[in-house]
Amino acid sequence: MGDELVMMDPSQGQYFGLNAVANVIWQLLEAPKSVDELVEMLMQQFDVSELQCRQETELLIQQLLDKKVILTETAA
Repeated sequence: MGDELVMMDPSQGQYFGLNAVANVIWQLLEAPKSVDELVEMLMQQFDVSELQCRQETELLIQQLLDKKVILTETAA
């Protein structure tokens, strides 16, 4: 669907749509990354302030966590 990504969670029977920027974040999360690492990578790709990038990234991460689409990894 263009730059957007649509995913389905079969256990919940729900679809999730990710816009182009959220899709980039999803791809970056292929390997575990901290929010700080995500913000740095996104700021290299998009013309956005650090504050806005951090706020929107944290919001998306929280939404994905709430829907159990991603999990957190604890440091050893």
